[in-house]
Amino acid sequence: MEASPARSGIMFSARQHTGPAFREALTADGVLRDLGTKRLGSRIEVYPELASTNRTAHALAEAGAPDGAIVIAESQTRGQGRMGRTWVSPPNLNLYISFVLRPGLDPAESAKTTLMAAVAVADTLKDHVPCTPRIKWPNDILLRGRKVAGILSELICEPAQTVFVIVGIGINLNYPRTRMSPDIRERATSVMEEAGAPVDRLPVTRSLVRNMESRYIEFEERGFAPIARSWNAYARMQGCRVRARTSEGEWVGRVRELDGNGFLVLECDDGRTERVVSGDVFLMEGAP
Repeated sequence: MEASPARSGIMFSARQHTGPAFREALTADGVLRDLGTKRLGSRIEVYPELASTNRTAHALAEAGAPDGAIVIAESQTRGQGRMGRTWVSPPNLNLYISFVLRPGLDPAESAKTTLMAAVAVADTLKDHVPCTPRIKWPNDILLRGRKVAGILSELICEPAQTVFVIVGIGINLNYPRTRMSPDIRERATSVMEEAGAPVDRLPVTRSLVRNMESRYIEFEERGFAPIARSWNAYARMQGCRVRARTSEGEWVGRVRELDGNGFLVLECDDGRTERVVSGDVFLMEGAP
């Protein structure tokens, strides 16, 4: 799993990590059961192991997979995070899922699907943990300051048309912190660690697919403004002092908002206004 801010969390012994919900395999039939979606889940493929769900979803999309096709793996050998980082993907514990989306949006709008997906993941996790999920710019999901989920998207487009978008999501569900490598143990968590018990992965998976569809349809029909409002509410960054490291330089200032273009707007200490398009943002002062 890639890096994330450190906070204190809950530790559990290995004896607490057993039980039917912990061992239950993900299957296409299980995900489809009572799913009730109209677009997402039109095709679901589940694999015991893949190099990367994004890579397989990309190949399926190139071969004509429909809007809403889903790829799930029980483990990944080359899971990817943002900026070339590795997403550690142990088997049978978590959720590694990629969506093939063919939005009726131009490429500039389709590029915002990563932010849309972050909101959908937060929508999903808030029903399974006692704390409120928080989005860290641009698409990490935190529980009490520790990273629980990440998103990696790929946009394939022509000059004025979106061909498809691959949205890959990794969520730590039943991952004990005692099994995490020392370099991420203090920066990562799982739903089990925060909830105090293993979670049944199938209901969480179905919930994520439903929330992704709801936000996807909202984005297409109502534009990005409702997504931006929800993103800002989950991020709770307005007024926070941050350091932004981007390809254009490093800026320090206070966050104004995520704007309608999907940029994080900063009021810099030197009086300038800057918009963060991509890069890393580190909280210096503000919301916990």
